[in-house]
Amino acid sequence: MRVLFVAGHTAGACYPLVPLAQAVRLGGHEVFVAGHEDVLPVVAAAGLPGVAISSRTLSDFLVDRRGRTVELPEPGHEHDLAVGRVFGRFAADGLDGLLALVRDWRPDRVVGVATAYAAPLAAHDGGMPYVRFATDLAEPVVHMLAAVAELGPELEKLGLYELPAPWRSVSVAPPSLRAPDAAPALPLRHIPYETQSALPPWVHPGQDRPRVLVHDHGETRPDLLEGLRELEAEIVVTGQEEGPVPPGVRAGRVPLGVAVRPGDVVVHRGRPDVVLTCLARAAAQVLLPGDPGLDEHAGRLARLGAARQVGDSAVPGAPVETEEVVAACREVLADPAYGQAAHRLRAEIHEMPLPADLVPLLTEEVVA
Repeated sequence: MRVLFVAGHTAGACYPLVPLAQAVRLGGHEVFVAGHEDVLPVVAAAGLPGVAISSRTLSDFLVDRRGRTVELPEPGHEHDLAVGRVFGRFAADGLDGLLALVRDWRPDRVVGVATAYAAPLAAHDGGMPYVRFATDLAEPVVHMLAAVAELGPELEKLGLYELPAPWRSVSVAPPSLRAPDAAPALPLRHIPYETQSALPPWVHPGQDRPRVLVHDHGETRPDLLEGLRELEAEIVVTGQEEGPVPPGVRAGRVPLGVAVRPGDVVVHRGRPDVVLTCLARAAAQVLLPGDPGLDEHAGRLARLGAARQVGDSAVPGAPVETEEVVAACREVLADPAYGQAAHRLRAEIHEMPLPADLVPLLTEEVVA
């Protein structure tokens, strides 16, 4: 069977999809992964064949179809609508390439991440089942509604007035973290995936003390790292080459899923793939204010006891005082309840089917 996967708009949006695509391929099926050029290095590094459907990037679509620059409103409903329209223009840009690929290659299934709004259109045009792949984190319905409005001309050409419904839906969010109104979906265990690199020797020694990992390139400011050195923990900055960090702080282009261990604490801004990787490793989290759309699942994670939120979540990317972050990390390290909650969520994840277990359900014969 031929299965076409449609990647997300950033590398982080692609990572959760990779293990399923690899499992389908290892199950003996032919796999292509379609996406915009800038995410194809992630696809290639995963050992998957990638097909470019556009050379443009997400930031190019901060310009509307009339060529006018779009200023994103302040956080709120209007902001969500504007972001959804950006995703809609992004999907429209790649649609012709995706339609051509479907017509030429004739896949038997199309599997697209939730924000790849061109995927269900291409599956409909090709007459094959569409599978929606979701993290169910930071994927608000308003984004989809605004994207559909933006895709009006493309829908009309295909004889549609809404996105076609999926044949199957898949979710990698643990049940406790899914929104109460989330649509039914096949559960899938999240397997942490990032592009790998040679590991520095400090990554693998035994755990004599916990790590506090800073996984946000904008938060590697020296004052924060100096403050974190006060803690009884090893301080690690992931995703950055050895460079300007205080003495004793580890830094390297090391995948978070490799560097983090049970009992560690990760400081970040709530990106879904990072949240899921922390949970899969039973690490507690300190959540800084992130982009709009991240607050809902960040709040649920905090209420479940596996994370501590700091700063003003109403202001996207707002700076947070060093003292507040350090105090939050100290609290999370000292209170075993955070680690216990993280272990409970990891247990939920481990009860979910592995990617290989889902392959038969995604490739079974479709009953008309």
